[in-house]
Amino acid sequence: MRWGMVTNGFALTRQKCDELIDAGIYSITLSLDGTEKSHNYIRNNNLAFKRAKEALDLLGSSKVPTVDVVTCVYPKNIEELDEIASLLLDANIKLWRLFRIFPSGRARKNREILLSFDQTCKMVDWVEKNRPLLKNQGLSVSLSCEGYLPFHRDRKVRDQPFFCRAGINIASILCDGTVTGCPNNDPTFYEGNIIKEDFIRMWLRGFSRFRKREWIKETECARCHELKYCMGGSIHLWELGKKKPRFCYVKDVT
Repeated sequence: MRWGMVTNGFALTRQKCDELIDAGIYSITLSLDGTEKSHNYIRNNNLAFKRAKEALDLLGSSKVPTVDVVTCVYPKNIEELDEIASLLLDANIKLWRLFRIFPSGRARKNREILLSFDQTCKMVDWVEKNRPLLKNQGLSVSLSCEGYLPFHRDRKVRDQPFFCRAGINIASILCDGTVTGCPNNDPTFYEGNIIKEDFIRMWLRGFSRFRKREWIKETECARCHELKYCMGGSIHLWELGKKKPRFCYVKDVT
């Protein structure tokens, strides 16, 4: 079973990185959400960018088998994507994924940090335009696994067609032991806790809400002609009991 971690880089030192490699880590994903001002703003910490940049340079020269960077795109950094790409190229990073901040946590009601539907389309357009250019420079950029797009568009912005892996072939263990499909899932999709329950038992006997998705039939998505392809899109955009996702890449549901 391959394992990895997602980090903001704040506590990642060379010693800790070496310890993770010795323990058999397969992948490390680093969050970098803009240049210094925009990254620190969204992270709400004036040291966030400095630590993330140090981690970026460390990982770019490390022996971790798979290193990638993810960027939360929001109104203050959507015009900085070219600059972020330059930072990654300078650090010898090979893989970069972009996604929008989704309406959860403090972003749920804060329109200042949420992309509009039109801004999201602008982000997707940027990925499509710059993928071949950056690929020639050694950086593979793609839209994250967050949202379904029709296949003719999807193949231009991703290496693999859209597929929400949460609970299908990926499970996540949160810092308190909570087990779910994706770290960004709403609590209504939590499956249990590894401190109290056996992980394999949960994996084999649970996760039906991820794998069968019967609850989709009771939502507004049931009437959408794209449903048989997207199956409601990404789990982390849903809260069980709600009639529509928090965001959709195909049409404006906001």
